[in-house]
Amino acid sequence: MIKAIFFDIDGTLVSFKTHCISPGVLDGLRRLREKGVKLFIATGRHRASIGIAADVFPFDGFVTINGQYCFAGGKVLRSCTIPQETVKEQVALLEATGAPCLFLNETGNLYVNPGPRAEIFPNQLAFPLPAPILPQQVLGQNIYQMTAFFTKEEEQAAGERFFPGLEVMRWHPAFVDVIAPNGGKDRGIDAILDHFGFDLSESMAFGDGENDLPMLRHAGIGVAMGNADELVKSQADYVAGSVDEDGILTALLHFGLI
Repeated sequence: MIKAIFFDIDGTLVSFKTHCISPGVLDGLRRLREKGVKLFIATGRHRASIGIAADVFPFDGFVTINGQYCFAGGKVLRSCTIPQETVKEQVALLEATGAPCLFLNETGNLYVNPGPRAEIFPNQLAFPLPAPILPQQVLGQNIYQMTAFFTKEEEQAAGERFFPGLEVMRWHPAFVDVIAPNGGKDRGIDAILDHFGFDLSESMAFGDGENDLPMLRHAGIGVAMGNADELVKSQADYVAGSVDEDGILTALLHFGLI
């Protein structure tokens, strides 16, 4: 019996076209809530930028920054930062390459090396960019994640020179999310389930990006959206319709949850 469901935001709950949760999916969430199912966000976004979903529905808890910072009911359940020495190495890399990057700390996003590549955030994700700072100003801060604007081709060409010893996940062609090696949405799910007393077999997860793969493999049932790439679809238990087809409802109906 499914008692806990985790939803990615971008490309899963929220359309890249409309930047909102559709009325049909909101109704589905309400029907799940009426049945007593606990509902959670599991996103790469910072807690300061989850309002696009959290402001329109009262979720029971949140896996944010790809599992690095998780909370429910005002209680922090997991907090995992990138080692300071590693942050220092990455700042040096960014100073050398000039590539735009967001560093996520406790309060929000720190933006270094501003450039046109990063405009994908406000243009496609309705996500405003903060005022830029110098890379050296990042040093000494608790950093949970880096979002670096390298294409897949650049990442492959550089090999291990970029982000050694870190977990690199991509959910968009224009950038990667980079976290500590002991992170991931699967770890975040475990923190939430332990807090609520649920077994992993009682969980379901929805996602569309490569950063969702750890939780799709880990949850009792992993559902890939129809707009996910083939790698994500191949490792899910079920492939739903796309986000713009209310694919979440497709899966909920398929599994008899609503």
